[in-house]
Amino acid sequence: MTDEKMLLLMCSGDEEGLKYAMSAYSRLVYSIAAGILSSEEDRAEVVNDTFYKVWRARRDIDLNRASLKAYIAMVARSCALSKLRQVRQCEPLPDNESDLGIDVDFSSDESARLNEKIIAECISGMPSPEREIFISRYYFEKPIAEIARELGLKEKRVEYLLYKGRRRLRTALIKGGILL
Repeated sequence: MTDEKMLLLMCSGDEEGLKYAMSAYSRLVYSIAAGILSSEEDRAEVVNDTFYKVWRARRDIDLNRASLKAYIAMVARSCALSKLRQVRQCEPLPDNESDLGIDVDFSSDESARLNEKIIAECISGMPSPEREIFISRYYFEKPIAEIARELGLKEKRVEYLLYKGRRRLRTALIKGGILL
């Protein structure tokens, strides 16, 4: 069935058009989600969300601007990226990564400024790729597997470099920071 016929059926309120679209493009949507998300459950949710959004927007789809396939791919990518942001916000860092084993004083303005300066200097002084890994993990809160894949490193190497970075930061804060 052509994109035009599928869209015509959907616009007339016939769910058969959506079934045809799902049959034709669900593997495409899944592969887009798989390139962004690691969880099988999240991928399946993106497939459902994508076709739900296509159904809701069916009267606004203009096949003169892009094919139905291209439109569905665009919606799928948007849904997958939204899901990725949602997943990252819900995943706190493990306790062993977020605790340096020291109590740093950020309560007073002066101690906060001094400690922030020490932290910034320590991170900027880290060698590459340790610095990039540290920022990706603790600023952007990326999973270790994703960092390793992006940098072409083994996960164990990334974990080791994060450990080294935490030790370096702890030492710098003990030397010159304001501790509780």
